[in-house]
Amino acid sequence: MHGGLRWEKGRPSSIRDFSVNLNPLGVPKFLEELIEEAVRSKVYSFYPDDYRELKRVISEIYDVNEEIIAVFNGASEAISLLDRDFFVPEPNYQEYPRGWIYLAHEDEEFRFTLQGNKVITSHPNNPTGASLSRDDVISFLQEGKILVLDQSFADISPVDSFVDLAEEFPNLLVISSFTKAFSVPGLRLGFTIGNMSRILERHAPPWRVNGIAYYAFSNINPREAKNFFSKSREEVKVSLDRIGRIHGLRVYKSHAPYVLAEAPVPAERLNHELLRRGYYVRNCSNFVGLRGNHFRFSLRIDFPELILVLQEILQELEIPS
Repeated sequence: MHGGLRWEKGRPSSIRDFSVNLNPLGVPKFLEELIEEAVRSKVYSFYPDDYRELKRVISEIYDVNEEIIAVFNGASEAISLLDRDFFVPEPNYQEYPRGWIYLAHEDEEFRFTLQGNKVITSHPNNPTGASLSRDDVISFLQEGKILVLDQSFADISPVDSFVDLAEEFPNLLVISSFTKAFSVPGLRLGFTIGNMSRILERHAPPWRVNGIAYYAFSNINPREAKNFFSKSREEVKVSLDRIGRIHGLRVYKSHAPYVLAEAPVPAERLNHELLRRGYYVRNCSNFVGLRGNHFRFSLRIDFPELILVLQEILQELEIPS
């Protein structure tokens, strides 16, 4: 159910898809220019090299040693190479390898704890938008327990990043992705930061990052990237502050570029009505710990229009606000 609406006859859908979580600022102009330059230069005619230059750029953006960086065909590939014996707090991203699960505490926002000796979780959490505290993360790591943090949305979210702990704690692995931060899900590029990166990379296939993605991201100016992330975090924070209460919906507090909500009708029925109007949200009924009425929507620039449409639908269905 994730990954957005299906393409139609080889082309993306024209529906306003709020089920996909991307940077609300869209693709930055400097990256668009590099992608166009890559196509003009026909870099797709060459094999990428050993990804050394790409790792150097990532190391400058995050101020870490490039020797603890590995790159992959999206964060999902890195996740697929992990062991299968992790504790996973629920609800959470569905691709994580689960050995054991436990539920987060739910009130006005979801609160996640770190339990067990080996945990993988998203930060901010997908789909709830909840965040972890620095004290809890450091305490967990100081006990020598293994922690894998998927920070695919942290660059563009008003949350505390834990990349700075990766060199101090060899039992921490951070997974991230430029897919979400630069709003380019079609260019698959994920990476890990931490001492466990070398182990994962040994099990990864060669040529896993295509030539166009490699060229574009290897030539990004790290300072421009960091400035873009800073502007993106501010945009997301402003959007989150604007949401407030939505009549007819239970809205959970979020620290991410997406929001989890619960409707008085099943999410499947809500989506049926939304699709008739050209909109679509993420039905969250298949997340462990969530109910059939839960759905998630991204904070695209036009999200206020979605909220108006949602309220119109609830009124038409005679749902009291």
